Amino acid sequence: MTASRTDAPELLAPAGSLEGLRAAVANGANAVYLGVEEFNARRGAENFKLETLSDTCRYAHLHEVKVYLTANVVVLQHELTDILNMVDRAWESGIDAVIVQDLGVLLAINRTMPHVRVHASTQINAHNSMTLGTLASMGVSRATLAREVSIEEIASFARRDDIEVETFVHGALCVCHSGQCLMSSVIGRRSANRGLCAQPCRLPYELLDREGAPIETPGAHLLSPKDLAGIGMLPDLVRAGVAALKIEGRMKSAEYVALVTGTYRAALDRAVADPEGFSVRDGEQAVLEESFSRGFSQAYLVGERGNAMMSYQRPNNRGVPVGRVVSVASGLATIDFGISVDAEDTLEFWTSAGRFAQAAGPLELAGSVVRAVPAGARAALRLEHSAIAGDRVFRVRNASLTQAARRTFAASGDADSMPLSFSVRVVAASPLSVEVRDCRGVVGVAEGPIVEPARTKAVTAEEVAEHIGRLGGTPYWIEAWNLEMSPNVGVGFSALHRVRRDAIEAYESALLAPWRDRRRVHPAVPAVMGGRSRAPRRQPLVFAAVEDSDVAKACLEAGADFVHIPTYALRPHDAELPGMVPLLPRIAHDRECGAILSHVREGGRVVVGNLGLLAEASRRGAATEAHWSLNALNSLSVEQLAGMGASLVWLSPELSGHQIEQIVSASQVPVGIAVYGHHEVMVTEHCVLMAEGDCKRSCGTCSRRRTKHTLRDRKDYEFPIQTDTTGRTHIYNAVPLDLSAALPELLATGVEALRLDLAVESPQEAAQQVRRVRMALGIALAGSVPPRRDDGVATTTGHFFRGAI
Repeated sequence: MTASRTDAPELLAPAGSLEGLRAAVANGANAVYLGVEEFNARRGAENFKLETLSDTCRYAHLHEVKVYLTANVVVLQHELTDILNMVDRAWESGIDAVIVQDLGVLLAINRTMPHVRVHASTQINAHNSMTLGTLASMGVSRATLAREVSIEEIASFARRDDIEVETFVHGALCVCHSGQCLMSSVIGRRSANRGLCAQPCRLPYELLDREGAPIETPGAHLLSPKDLAGIGMLPDLVRAGVAALKIEGRMKSAEYVALVTGTYRAALDRAVADPEGFSVRDGEQAVLEESFSRGFSQAYLVGERGNAMMSYQRPNNRGVPVGRVVSVASGLATIDFGISVDAEDTLEFWTSAGRFAQAAGPLELAGSVVRAVPAGARAALRLEHSAIAGDRVFRVRNASLTQAARRTFAASGDADSMPLSFSVRVVAASPLSVEVRDCRGVVGVAEGPIVEPARTKAVTAEEVAEHIGRLGGTPYWIEAWNLEMSPNVGVGFSALHRVRRDAIEAYESALLAPWRDRRRVHPAVPAVMGGRSRAPRRQPLVFAAVEDSDVAKACLEAGADFVHIPTYALRPHDAELPGMVPLLPRIAHDRECGAILSHVREGGRVVVGNLGLLAEASRRGAATEAHWSLNALNSLSVEQLAGMGASLVWLSPELSGHQIEQIVSASQVPVGIAVYGHHEVMVTEHCVLMAEGDCKRSCGTCSRRRTKHTLRDRKDYEFPIQTDTTGRTHIYNAVPLDLSAALPELLATGVEALRLDLAVESPQEAAQQVRRVRMALGIALAGSVPPRRDDGVATTTGHFFRGAI
């Protein structure tokens, strides 16, 4: 492990377990990110215990590795106390920063623990300069950028002096913008925003045309991207000036962490030393492919958003190809092996009936049973399932590589030990002295008894070196040695051992001094400033969120007070119509922000789905509504958005009625909630319609996107999809939300705005739903219970009666 890399970005590795931590440390990580039992986006990982986090941090810090705690989930009102307590205890334990998604948690940390360093999670979806500036003003020291930014954008962001930027360099890609995916939540109650994503993006889907007929596509996994591999772009990322390069993978094995971290460590060091001469070595590419691969792509780093970044044919580890089945007889498959294979390797057979994996097992080569076959050999193995000639064979686990990876961090190994220089004085009439020093100049010194002339046998230099050098059980090895010694002196071996131990303890105390004097502050959840001092509106306003100007006008005529319409869907003079509210989209790269902000007028009204644009629109004097995609799930998140200028906050659809009521009771501004519609569950930079075939990437005039398409899942649910003029795909829930019959309960929460999501309806259908909800609202306000919808259309009450988990 290189001791100092001050001119290189930090290499940040995942640690989903103690073994994963050791693997990252042993293979050259500068920092690790990890979670404890709760409040992290990988609740399915093994994770760490808060009670032993101080030991974890001590281990990492002794190896010059920083520790970042993931608190990167949205938080419910009743959880605020617990997450603040967790951050408080974790800071005392020695973490170097906490990674946060929830805007309310960020506000609470700033008010109660301003000494804690905060990093913004990629779940905040920072992808423009204004958002970075807003985060910096909130006290964020570093932002993990959205994966959807290019190297040119990264370089621009990295030039800022108010906030550091971090970018992913390797691992799984979400097809949806991070923090914006609700598919797992709406179809299975497992919230990705709360660390329980069920990965519906890796499931098979059919793309259907407007008649409901399947469209031929390259494969069934239409939402499954390849994995990101930015190793070839390391010189560009170094030149860009990023603070850290992040490897994804807290759910993966420690062996994976070892292999990927070690590969990037070696490559990054070369990229820093000789960026012009840098190239990825064949062996490095092979190791990454064998570690885990859905196929690799540089994806958004190079502006790729099309089919080349998608893994349509399979959503999981594809391994590396080893050959094809030549023949099958009596359960034995003869295979032409293109690479060497070991009996302990795991092979996967791709057959016409599907895929199956098995251990290679004993191999028959030229009439003999062998443990391994070389590349180019034809050998046989016994099948566990059926295969036929021509079937392809892949290796999905390389046994020797896995074993080699494990040796780098096995408890009995020394791969993660650190070099120290020892200076020992055994000088007559002076105290026995041991000084240890590392390459950074951190020193530990200890003294023992006065050295006296030998009474019997004089101690030898070899004996001093042997006993001082007994470092078993410590993470150190002797890099350099200096011994000053008088002749014919005596000293007890136990004294040598004790002074060596004391010197190492003094060194560790000096090394760990930055974390030594931390104390808990026992923060209380801060009260919402201002509180609920205003009189609530008796009759909520009714909003309609649409994607089309004609639908917007139909909704206004049917009785909607306001409509939200994206800026890209506005026609000339639409914004001048009473009730028409431009929606500044949640995805807004710097190159798009100028045109988007042209729709902001002083004294006008806009709804904003992007953190940076919200602050800027408010600064320009517009009355702003905070879009539901900003993930307000507690009163402090609402206060944070209100403090940025929001006069109305749309709450997350992941809340139950009881949770909504808790927020409303403390809110200083009106809040609203969706009451009807096909909720948007994904927004993707990749256009799903590209799976139909060649694309000219003329999104504004694309005839394909003007026709109705749906995605059909394995249970025959059909999810409407739309592609906007930027080429981004919006995916909507297959079943519409309908809370019209629950309006008495909804009104009891105190919400002051109701929204109908009508992105996929025709003008006539949208108008009908506005009138129906208006009628139901009148019935509820009169004290009666509105009737349930009786037209046979299946609907859902979403999370209103249950909440997300």
